[in-house]
Amino acid sequence: MYLSLVYIMRPIEFGSDKIRMKQVPEGTEAVFSFNGNPELVETDFGEKYSFPITLISHPSYPLLEDGPIDMVWESKSACAKQLYIELDLTNLGKDEKFYKIVKKAYDTSKWQLTRFDSGVYHLVVLE
Repeated sequence: MYLSLVYIMRPIEFGSDKIRMKQVPEGTEAVFSFNGNPELVETDFGEKYSFPITLISHPSYPLLEDGPIDMVWESKSACAKQLYIELDLTNLGKDEKFYKIVKKAYDTSKWQLTRFDSGVYHLVVLE
């Protein structure tokens, strides 16, 4: 009898609990700020770097004119990997000064993710 009460109190859920940012079309860019700690996640397409973000502009989201959206950017791109590595606390011995600069920008700045016509991504701090 006790187990049935536990199951009744828990919601039954299926599917993803996160809104994932759509891929940036080639030749365009997206602007966002980070709003949480990154993690390495397992997806149907293998491991990806996952970053909680507040999306400010993106060509596939015209409703952003009404305000930003909180979601997750998941990527296997080289720039996502590099940012994840630089924010990894176990790498502090490498260059602690650079870590502090990257961490401050991660926590307080807007970033632009550009996808070139070749499909390659580039991530840069805007402010």
